[in-house]
Amino acid sequence: MQTPMNPTVSAPQGKPLASVLRFFQVFESVGVLAMLLIVVVAMSIINPVYLNLNNVVNIVITASIISVVGMGMTMAVAMGGLDLSVGSIQALTACVAASLLDTTNIPLTIVGTLLLGMLIGMLNGAIISRLRVPAFVATLGMMSILRGAALLFTDGQSILIMGHDDFARLNTGRLLGIPVPFIIALITLAAFYILLKHTPFGRHVCAIGGNENAALATGLKIGRTRVLVFGLVGLSAALSGIMLSAQLLIVDGTLGTGLELQAIAVTVLGGTSLAGGSGNLPGTLLGSLLVAAISSAMNILRVPPFYQYLALGLLLILALALDALRRTLVKRAMMGEA
Repeated sequence: MQTPMNPTVSAPQGKPLASVLRFFQVFESVGVLAMLLIVVVAMSIINPVYLNLNNVVNIVITASIISVVGMGMTMAVAMGGLDLSVGSIQALTACVAASLLDTTNIPLTIVGTLLLGMLIGMLNGAIISRLRVPAFVATLGMMSILRGAALLFTDGQSILIMGHDDFARLNTGRLLGIPVPFIIALITLAAFYILLKHTPFGRHVCAIGGNENAALATGLKIGRTRVLVFGLVGLSAALSGIMLSAQLLIVDGTLGTGLELQAIAVTVLGGTSLAGGSGNLPGTLLGSLLVAAISSAMNILRVPPFYQYLALGLLLILALALDALRRTLVKRAMMGEA
């Protein structure tokens, strides 16, 4: 009687890879929240002033302004693009809003400013889709153009917002004890989440980010979708400009410098891959809270401002490295190399 062949049984090679992938899934879900808690706990021990109500409110307000821009950036990244002009859009729209307050009422000021931001964003999208200019290059050029426009609009001077207490309440107001800026951020999150996750438009955005050629082959109108997405980015940047002007009550053409880096950082930290195809909007809000919490900690510890840029850059590099590693592992798994 022949002994049946007994193939060599080895430990499943896919288990280590599966474990790593599960780690990334957990990290995307709770990693940023865990880091936020670590920062808060550590700073509360180092300096109890950190948990002072006024400081906590300032962190929430700063995070809200960043997250509103981050929501638009998340949409662009989910589509496989980037917008480097958001800081300049914020500066220009903040200056326009401050000027409009002296000539019209608050609702018209807000509507006009939002329309301006949306039109600028749609112009970005049109340049990218019609002229076939890469998003990075087109928005980099627009960043410089709009920064110059903001400085020309203000003639290099500051615009002081006075006698508009109702407008200032967009920053200082409370609703059921919750700061108005955070409520605005939550409404923006809800609107963008519904748009991205529960509408055909959102599915088209993710399809383009996942595989543009396949999306084109299925008949999706990529050009129109791209224009609309960048319009939403411009709209979100303009909304942040309104919120920032209500916070500062004095604006100039230099506002928003470095905002594009912050927006990309909170987007990637929140779990949205630069490869496109999906977007994690709640994660973007958590990423904004983390960045604002770290910035506040450094201010309390009297760390020089340039170290704050260093910390933000390191956070972004870490998030990008983790995202690249996760994509590599997923690719290996799909190719059966595990």
